[in-house]
Amino acid sequence: MITKKCLGCGIELQCEDKNKEGFVPEEKLWTQENLLCQRCYKIKNYGQNLTNNFSSEDYRKEVLQSVKKSDIILPIFDIIDFEGSFTDEVLDYLRDYNSIVLINKIDLLPDFIHPTEISNWVKARLAEEGIVPDDIAFVSAKNKYGVNGIIRKINNIFKNKKVRATILGVSNVGKSSIINLLLKDDRITTSKYSGTTLKSINNKVPDTQITIVDTPGLIPVGRVSDLISVESGLKLVPAGEISRKTFKLEENQVFMFDVFCRFKILEANSGYKTIFSAYSSKNVKFHVTHQERVSDLLKGDFFQILSKNEKERYFENKFVTKVIEVKENEELVIAGLGWINVKRGTLKVEIVYPEAVKVVVREAIFKSKKN
Repeated sequence: MITKKCLGCGIELQCEDKNKEGFVPEEKLWTQENLLCQRCYKIKNYGQNLTNNFSSEDYRKEVLQSVKKSDIILPIFDIIDFEGSFTDEVLDYLRDYNSIVLINKIDLLPDFIHPTEISNWVKARLAEEGIVPDDIAFVSAKNKYGVNGIIRKINNIFKNKKVRATILGVSNVGKSSIINLLLKDDRITTSKYSGTTLKSINNKVPDTQITIVDTPGLIPVGRVSDLISVESGLKLVPAGEISRKTFKLEENQVFMFDVFCRFKILEANSGYKTIFSAYSSKNVKFHVTHQERVSDLLKGDFFQILSKNEKERYFENKFVTKVIEVKENEELVIAGLGWINVKRGTLKVEIVYPEAVKVVVREAIFKSKKN
């Protein structure tokens, strides 16, 4: 019997059980081609967030099978939440296979950051891990930027030979959206929710010898956005240019990234205040206060991304307190939330955040310009 697969998510289609993945009505299954399963149809047409029975291990196995058959891999990193997408799992693939690294959401960074700065920064981060990709491409799934460059870079490496290129990355980095742009067709199911693609999907890029393989999103760990409801987590994902605000704080002042994490200034530079800029989604409220006000602010309705019940659940997570020093031209990053960039001086802080969240100090994406 010929098996049919969902055009949108890659799952094998069936007509026996509407509560299982891949369901389509029997008459459609046997009489129509290029079908969407019931789940993809509802995601595409009604924007519904539908759960599935696949585990992170299921996704991992599916990605591994596709990668093994590839001539080249195209890992995608989200420049806005780089630490949330820069996972050991993806890096392990990069060490073993030829690759063109795709940097998505480049359009959401402030205009003053030059692409050359970003390219050099990404190369340096990869070099720290012992990784040298064949090339790097900047893309914007939202603005349809950089897609032709991906095809050109693949052809430059393989000289117009038949190529199997597998796209991979953590959930919500924009894999399916970029593939639809490459195919010039919205056939792959995209949504704002994780776990949309269930199985690998092969598609030939028009007028080329390139087969692009879409894979399920790998499930990351350590993102603030994964500790709250899907709907609230989406508010932490910038829809437009990322919000940026500059601060000069004194000792004992507390900086709050909304309700999600906060830090107290432990030391200020003698003679001048440390200057830093904070970056996050425009839905995230930055606030400066004193320690005695923190508890009231967290309990009240000043911060509004989370409802009262959601806040209570969020604070059931185990929180840790850590002293961190961030030097000039370094950044303190909270995965799945945002980061601060120290523009002048050294910032020594006591930060409070959920233990499950990835918090790192890294070299700044762009350096302060000296006069």
